[in-house]
Amino acid sequence: MKKTGYKEMLRDRCPATVNFALKYCNAKERWIDHAYSQFIKIYVDNKERKHTTRIILGIAKYYRNFEFDKSIDWENLTKEEEAYWKWVSSWVGWFMKRFAYIENTYKVSRSCGKDEFDCKVEIIQKHLSSKLPTDDDDEETKAKKLKEVNKLTDYLVKCINEV
Repeated sequence: MKKTGYKEMLRDRCPATVNFALKYCNAKERWIDHAYSQFIKIYVDNKERKHTTRIILGIAKYYRNFEFDKSIDWENLTKEEEAYWKWVSSWVGWFMKRFAYIENTYKVSRSCGKDEFDCKVEIIQKHLSSKLPTDDDDEETKAKKLKEVNKLTDYLVKCINEV
């Protein structure tokens, strides 16, 4: 059974890179609920709801650019919510700036015959080196950073293979 409605429109038409970022943060459903309740649900008229939904997604006739920060009602957040959405926004921005380059690195490496492990190493070296542990980090921090980089790399490759 196909679901319909404005929340489904947000879910289905969210730009792919933003979708990947939101899922990485486990924030997609929360974002959908927030955008819907703060910007769409407030309208009674279906035309207004549809138009607003399309603006949020960056697919309206005169609004052709997705801007994550404009889909958050910053004025009415608690300090905890504001910190959470700033964190999510930073990841959305990171994915939007870097995903295409990471995808290109992976696809070029695969086309040159590299196996998945070597492709992941190349992604880490070229695109994630700033997230790697430093000599100044203690052993616990080093282990945590390595685990996060590996998790992110695995996730990015999974996303690339979904595209």
